[in-house]
Amino acid sequence: MVFIAVLVSPLVIAQDEAEVKSEEIVDDTIAYQVSASNLSVDAQKKVESLDEEAKKLYYEYKDTLAEYKGLKTYDDQLEQIIFAQEDEIENIIKQIDSLDATNKDILPFLKRMIDALRAYINLDIPFLLNERTNRVDNLDDILLRSNVTTAEKFRKVFEAYQIEHNFGNTIETYDDIMKVDNNEVAVSFFRLGRLGYFYKTPDGSKSGYWNKEINSWVHMGSKLSDEIDAAIKIAKRQSPPNFINLPLKPLN
Repeated sequence: MVFIAVLVSPLVIAQDEAEVKSEEIVDDTIAYQVSASNLSVDAQKKVESLDEEAKKLYYEYKDTLAEYKGLKTYDDQLEQIIFAQEDEIENIIKQIDSLDATNKDILPFLKRMIDALRAYINLDIPFLLNERTNRVDNLDDILLRSNVTTAEKFRKVFEAYQIEHNFGNTIETYDDIMKVDNNEVAVSFFRLGRLGYFYKTPDGSKSGYWNKEINSWVHMGSKLSDEIDAAIKIAKRQSPPNFINLPLKPLN
């Protein structure tokens, strides 16, 4: 009996060990498959994520490419316009430069134009007087400079005439100093083309207008302050255009 028991016991033990190992192998296999499956899912998610990112980058690239093409087209058109303008300006300058041979006739003509402009400013209403007279004085200096072409001299004179012409089509307001009752006071000016020129003090106690018939200021106390203030706001685009009651000389 003892012998049989001894023989049977190892067999049972070996069988149990085999079953345990078999279960471990199965468990390991299942765990591996689960792990592999998880890795596959993660990999798929990464692939999908990369795919979405790739799509996003692709569409961004297409948008950028379309924008570039649009800008390139605009740039090409703009370049053609600039080239055309440069060619036109160059042709005009060449034509004017060809007049350098006849400077003896042209320079005196430009001088007469400058003198006429100076006389016109002196007879005009005295707005921005320093700025305008300085511009004319600079023309005299330019006319005497040998390093300035006749074309440039002509251009500067024409530009000054154009500036003076534009004053007649605009309204303007600015602050400056003027004499009122022999005292220098800070005022706000309002210019209505060349039809009217007005002033008012900041507190509104003094106001007036330029009378072109007597070539002098007419001081009106505070009578025009409200109307001038309304006109100034319109000039500064702080108020919409409206009717303003200010004294003007009737047009002939």
